[in-house]
Amino acid sequence: MRKLMAQHLAVVFLLLTILWLVQDQPAHAEISQPDMDTYIEEQLQELRIPGLAIAIVRGDQIAYLRGYGTAGVGGRPVTPQTPFLIASMSKSFTALGIMQLVEAGKLRLDAPVQEYLPWFEVADSQASSQVTVRQLLYQTSGFSELEGYERNLERDSMDDALEMSVRRLSRSRLSAAPGERFEYSNTNYDILGLLIQTVSGMPYETYIEEKIFAPLRMQNSFTSLSKAQAGRVSSGYIAFFGMTLEYDRFMPYSRTVTPSAGLFASAEDMAHYLIAHLNQGRSSDGAVILSPESMEELHLPGVQIGEQVSYAMGWTVFPFPDAAPPGGPTPTGISHGGEWANFKSLMLLIPEQELGVAILMNKTDQRRTFEYENIAWNTALLALGLEPAIFSRSDDFMTQYGQYVGMVVVLVLLASFIWSIRRLFPGSSQVRRSVNSRQNRLVFWALLPLLDLVLAGYILFWEIPQSNTTLMLSLSFNPEVGLLYLVILIFTLGWGALRTLLAIRQHVYIISS
Repeated sequence: MRKLMAQHLAVVFLLLTILWLVQDQPAHAEISQPDMDTYIEEQLQELRIPGLAIAIVRGDQIAYLRGYGTAGVGGRPVTPQTPFLIASMSKSFTALGIMQLVEAGKLRLDAPVQEYLPWFEVADSQASSQVTVRQLLYQTSGFSELEGYERNLERDSMDDALEMSVRRLSRSRLSAAPGERFEYSNTNYDILGLLIQTVSGMPYETYIEEKIFAPLRMQNSFTSLSKAQAGRVSSGYIAFFGMTLEYDRFMPYSRTVTPSAGLFASAEDMAHYLIAHLNQGRSSDGAVILSPESMEELHLPGVQIGEQVSYAMGWTVFPFPDAAPPGGPTPTGISHGGEWANFKSLMLLIPEQELGVAILMNKTDQRRTFEYENIAWNTALLALGLEPAIFSRSDDFMTQYGQYVGMVVVLVLLASFIWSIRRLFPGSSQVRRSVNSRQNRLVFWALLPLLDLVLAGYILFWEIPQSNTTLMLSLSFNPEVGLLYLVILIFTLGWGALRTLLAIRQHVYIISS
C-alpha cells in the first residue's frame, strides 16, 4: 500500500511540475506549416525567386526551419544549411564584435577613432579627430552613402586590403560634420571592422569566426567568398528585363567591405544568431557572447532616421503595429536587411513576442524590393498566428517603373537614330529638295543636340546622383538599369555628337553645290 501511494504521489508531483512549467512559459501561437509553405511557395512563383531559406525562432528554440526552391544550376535544393550572402546584415555582426571589445575594456564607444588608428584621417583634418566609435555605429560620422557604395567596386584581395582601403579615405570629404546627422554608409562599418582587427590583434575574419561563429555553432557561415564557395554557397541571380539570370561569374565581391556587407550564413546559423539576440546574449546551449546590459545597448535606438524609425548599432528599430495581439500594445520591431548584386536578405526581432525571423533569398530585383521585404514581415505575422498584410509601399515611381521608362526612351532614341540616318544620307532628289529647305533643316539639326544634352544631363546630374549610385555601380549591381543608362548616353552624347557633325558637313555640301 505504501509503495502504491508513493507512486501516486510521484505521478501527482510530476503532473503539477509539468503544469507549472507550461503555465510559466509564454503562450506561443502554433506555426502552421501548410499555411507557411503555401505563402512562401506563392511568393517564390510570383516573384520568380529561384531559392529561399527561412528560420523562425521562439524564445531560445528554433520553431521553423526550411529551404525552398533551388540553390543553383542543376536543381540543387536549398536546405537550412545552404549558405547565402547576407550583405548588409553583416553590420550587426561587426557591431556585436565592437561591443564585445567594449566589454573587455579594449574599446570606448565615445573615444575618437584616432585613439586606436592614429593615422586615420579624411580630407578635413579637424573632422578627422572628431569621428568617434559611437558615431560609426550609429551612422552619424558624416561619411556619405555614395562613398560607401563606391567602396564595393574595390577589388583588393590582399591581407591588408581592409587597412589600405581605410587609409585611402584621407582623400574623402565628409557630407556632414561628425555627429550632425544620420547617413547610411558602408564606410562606417568597414572602419569598425578595422578597429576590431587592430584592437583584437587578429584579422577581422578570424575574430568573427572565433568570437561569434564558433560559440554560436554557426558551422555553415563564412567570412569570404572563397570559403563560402567551398561550403557550397547558393548561386545568386538577378532580374534582367523579365528574365532571371545566374550572376555568379559577374558577381562583384570586395574584401574591403567584408565588415559591412561581406559575410555568408545559412538559415540554420541565423537561427542560432537570432536566439542569442533574443536571450540577452546567451545561446540555446548556454554559450554567452555578450552580457545582457551590452545586448540591450546594442539594440537601443541611437539616432532617429524617420518619423517613427531609429537606428541602433547595426539594427533598425521601429513600431510594428501589425504584429500586435488583438487589443494588445504595439510591439517593437528590430531588423536589418541586406542586398547585394544577386542576393537579398532580412532579419527581424520582436522581443515582446520572443520572435525572430530570418529570410535569405538568392535573387535581387530592385524594382520589387518592397515585395521581397514583405515576405519577411508576413512570415513574422504567420508565425504569430496572424494573417499576412499588405504593407504600404516605400519605393518611389522611378524605382518601380524606371526600367520601363528607360526602355521607352531607348525606343524613341532608336527611332530617332533611324530617322536621322535616312535624312543625313538622302538620295539625289532628296538633296535637291534639301537645297530649298536648308535653313529650316539647319535650325532643326541645331535643336536636336540641345534635346540630347537635356536628356543626358538629366541622367548624369539628376537621376544617377539621386539614386546614390554611379554608372559603374549601376552596371555592376543593377545591370538592367546600368545598361539602360549606358545605351541612353551612347545615343545622346555619342550618336548626338556624330549626328551633329554629319549634319554640319551635309549643310556645307548643300551650300557649296
